Amino acid sequence: MAKPPVRLKDIAEATGFSANTVSLALRGSPRLPVETRERVLEVAERLNYFPNHVARSLVSGATRTIGLLMTDIMNPTLTLAARTIERELSRAGYGMMFAASDASVESEKRAIGLFLSYRVDGMLIYPASHNTYAHISAVADAGIPVLMLVELPGSGFDTVAIDDRAGAFKAVSHLCKAGHRHIAMLDGGKAHGNLDKMKGAQKAIRAARLPKGALSLFEPGGHSLADGSAIMAEVMATDPRPTALFASTDSLAIGALHWCRENGVSVPRDLAVIGYDNTEMAAYGASPLSTVNYAADEISRLGVDRILRRIAQREDAADPETTLIEPDLIIRGTT
Repeated sequence: MAKPPVRLKDIAEATGFSANTVSLALRGSPRLPVETRERVLEVAERLNYFPNHVARSLVSGATRTIGLLMTDIMNPTLTLAARTIERELSRAGYGMMFAASDASVESEKRAIGLFLSYRVDGMLIYPASHNTYAHISAVADAGIPVLMLVELPGSGFDTVAIDDRAGAFKAVSHLCKAGHRHIAMLDGGKAHGNLDKMKGAQKAIRAARLPKGALSLFEPGGHSLADGSAIMAEVMATDPRPTALFASTDSLAIGALHWCRENGVSVPRDLAVIGYDNTEMAAYGASPLSTVNYAADEISRLGVDRILRRIAQREDAADPETTLIEPDLIIRGTT
């Protein structure tokens, strides 16, 4: 038969201290002598004591838990961001609940409902859609701090994100300066209302004083390597044939590189290729990929700092802030 969980009362009896003293010691209160805290922690460890966060939250009104909602658990950039977010929250004494929407608004709604049922103190969100987010606004309106990790212009959310327009502008400007006049873009975000990279690419075309038709847009079926490879036959069948390609993710770009190897297209001689995110596979693949750096660590640190500040200032909340980080362009062998 399983033993009942160890209670504060059990530690108090084993140490001879009061339950209140034990509670203060377990929270690391400086009001107690160091020897008292160490004695309580030693006994708690020996008795295999685990704190009851549910009971504590009923008293304090806080769970010290943040919900992180991502679009794609397989995206290496988002996985890196999640790892940094979890570490930063842990340092601050917070836990993290995690969910992925698979870019589905309905799945996103269910995940947010789960977060709410567990009374998270705040939410960090990579939204499934850039057009449909009234359900997220309702959460913020109810007084629960919400921080977007992607910019949704005009949405009124607190935001910490990469400036995707600036990143795409740098990528396509680089191709234009290299002399390319027929550039294809694989845009995996347009279907979900994410137009920032497309607009940044178009701005670069205008800045180079090229005709609008110098940029051809293609929408792959997703963001994966397979999606990038699958659409390349269509891309390379266009007339005039592109001499350069900009992909909205590294995965799409690496899929395009695979197609090029399989079909005798030399990179960068026949086709220059540039991606977006600066994932590990972009740097260490068979063809090191030129790309735009997604500063996942910086965004994660700033995002955690902002959401915890919002939680602390919930009763006196300031207006929402938007922080956009300008990404760097990284040039490698594919351009």
